[in-house]
Amino acid sequence: MTNWKINNQSQRHLMIQEHANEISIVEPYHNGSFKILAEINLNQTSNEAQLNDENLYVSVSKEHKEINIFDKVK
Repeated sequence: MTNWKINNQSQRHLMIQEHANEISIVEPYHNGSFKILAEINLNQTSNEAQLNDENLYVSVSKEHKEINIFDKVK
């Protein structure tokens, strides 16, 4: 994840993975598996992340290479 600023304000243990033209925010499990919580397609012009977890909020600025991650307030 070179040159990206990650602002992780979530209380969850998360990992950021970059592969080809996509960034994934994942939550690892103790058994070695993980859950993909959000995906960011770097080829798209929009700054929206595809969220796979309703308890997470992710904002992206591709222009500034910045990702902000927050837990949603219940």
